[in-house]
Amino acid sequence: MQRFAPYLIDRLMDGSPDASREAIAPSLTIEQLKDSVARDVEALLNTRTALSGETINSYRNASHSILRFGLDDFSSRSLANVADRTFICRAIERAIEDHEPRLRTVRVGLDERSAPGAGLRFSIHALLQIHPAAEPVSFDALLQTGTQQYRVASSNAALAAAR
Repeated sequence: MQRFAPYLIDRLMDGSPDASREAIAPSLTIEQLKDSVARDVEALLNTRTALSGETINSYRNASHSILRFGLDDFSSRSLANVADRTFICRAIERAIEDHEPRLRTVRVGLDERSAPGAGLRFSIHALLQIHPAAEPVSFDALLQTGTQQYRVASSNAALAAAR
């Protein structure tokens, strides 16, 4: 089983501060690495930008900076409108491409089989950059329409368990 070094933020976070640790370099399985990415993508999608794209896009470097971390507020858009749903998919792609460096070639699609009132289901497909290779990954994202919050998991089973 191949193991991977955790990213810096994962090494800095201590999930069990009461447990003592040996001085061994931590390592992650590919599934743990995917779960780490899913957690960070969820945090990204649940963050709203302070400045809209129209406001900041005229500043070339600032448009991909921390000032644009997160998603625009979609509360004025209709989730029943196809054009608005497509807009949301493209905005999710932009946010992940700009602020999740571990993922490349990001494609977001809407699961049209979403049950009315149950939220919108998105599928996120990308390449996870694992030096020196890349691993295809898929994440399921559920937008809970009542709270406008996203849940992200690396598989359908994990997403269903999170509900």
